[in-house]
Amino acid sequence: MIVILSGVLLFVYGLLPVVTSQVPILAQMHSYLDQNGIDPSRYYYTDVEQVAEGEHYLEIALDR
Repeated sequence: MIVILSGVLLFVYGLLPVVTSQVPILAQMHSYLDQNGIDPSRYYYTDVEQVAEGEHYLEIALDR
């Protein structure tokens, strides 16, 4: 169990940051998120009015 947890932590905090910095499109997205103060882990807010509007728009757009 400890080996699996260690592997996951190494992947998330070791490998993924290196990949993000080496792949140009990922590096660009990362810098955009940082510059605009966006926390992607808190991307979906259910109590924000814009989320309800976006869901409504998607329902209409996907029904076509």
